[in-house]
Amino acid sequence: MTQPGQSAPTRPSQGPSRVLSAPPLLSRPVAARVPAVSVARVRTLALRVAACLALCCGLAALPMPTGMPRAGILPAVAQAEMTVGQTVYVPVYSSVVYGNRGRTLNITTMLSVRNTDQRIPITLMEVRYVDENGKTVRTYLNEPRQLPPLGSAQFVVEESDTLGGAGPAFIVVWRAAAQVSQPLAQGVMIGTVSSQGISFITEGKVVGNAAR
Repeated sequence: MTQPGQSAPTRPSQGPSRVLSAPPLLSRPVAARVPAVSVARVRTLALRVAACLALCCGLAALPMPTGMPRAGILPAVAQAEMTVGQTVYVPVYSSVVYGNRGRTLNITTMLSVRNTDQRIPITLMEVRYVDENGKTVRTYLNEPRQLPPLGSAQFVVEESDTLGGAGPAFIVVWRAAAQVSQPLAQGVMIGTVSSQGISFITEGKVVGNAAR
C-alpha cells in the first residue's frame, strides 16, 4: 500500500509491447491459365453451332413421308408389273437399207423370251411370226412350252427368209399359274456386209393381259 504523499511504484518495463497479428490466411488456389481465344475463332464456333441448330430444326420441320409401303405389301409400280399372262407384240426386221443407193441387206432375226421370275415357271401358249401385213407366216409351237424360273427360249428367222417383208413381228402369248414378274421379249437382229457387221435389238410391247 502506498502512504499518503508517496507515488505508486511503477512496474519494471518488460520491453516493447508486442502487437498480436491475425493468423495467416490459407493461400488461395491459383486459377489455371486459360489460353487466349481469338475473337475470330469464337465467332467461327458460334456460326457452326447456329448452323447445326438450324439444320436440326429444319429436319424436324419436314413432313414425314406417308407413302412408304408397309411390310409385305408391294409398291403400286411393282404390283403393276406382276401378272398371270400377257400377249406381247415384238417388232423385228428381216432386212435393212444401207448405202447411198438404197441397197438392201438381209439379216438374221431372233426372238428371245426370258422368264424373269425367280420362283414360278411361265408357259408359252403361242409364238407366231407375222408379215408386214399382219398375216401369220409361221407358228413355232405345236404345244405349250414351259420356261422354268429364269429360263429362256429363242426362235430364229433365217437370213434368207424374206416372207415377212420389211416390217414383220412376233406375237407371244404366255400364261402363269400365279402372279409373276413380266417376262422379257426382245427381237435380236444380226447381219454382215463385206467386213462390216450390224446388230440391234427391239423391245416387246404388251398389247393384252390375261384375266386374273
